[in-house]
Amino acid sequence: MAIAGIVCLVLFAGLAVGIRQPAVERLDARVTEKVVGLRRPGLNTVMFFFTQLGRFSGVVVVMIALALIPGFWRGVVQPAGIALTVSWWVAFALKRVLKRPRPEGQRLTEETDHSFPSFHATCSAALYLSLALGGAALYPLLAFWLSAAAVIIAGLIGFSRIYLGVHFLTDVTGGWLFGSGITLLVWAVLARVAG
Repeated sequence: MAIAGIVCLVLFAGLAVGIRQPAVERLDARVTEKVVGLRRPGLNTVMFFFTQLGRFSGVVVVMIALALIPGFWRGVVQPAGIALTVSWWVAFALKRVLKRPRPEGQRLTEETDHSFPSFHATCSAALYLSLALGGAALYPLLAFWLSAAAVIIAGLIGFSRIYLGVHFLTDVTGGWLFGSGITLLVWAVLARVAG
């Protein structure tokens, strides 16, 4: 698990170094144009829902709901809380160092901070990867469904950020890599401490 976490963080670092490269900027612009072209009133509502799910308030509601499931307080919520705290604060610092501007001209909502990495993607990776890891350990027969739900929800949260015009593909990908890397390392440390 620790090796996978380190690989995610190395990939994140490579992406962070490359975000200002012209080829990356062109790719981001093309993807944004294609995704923005999918906008429809009904889909807008769905995307606003998933973007809210990735905000602090949405994460808190999901964490409270998960805490009500037998075994999830210790097996999912506590490790997720550690991973979320660490990844959020480090991502907060990285945003201030990298200072990547957000996409211009296509926004359906406004954000005030910098773009890379996406907080929504970072936090959704930390929370839903923790759900998949902890949930599978607690309920092995549901492992596939918990993992599938985690990937779909985190994926839709990330996609919503591009759809709403407030992030580039690389912001979201960077957030997923960073949040996953931190989460895998947290889980590896907790497993070592418990073992």
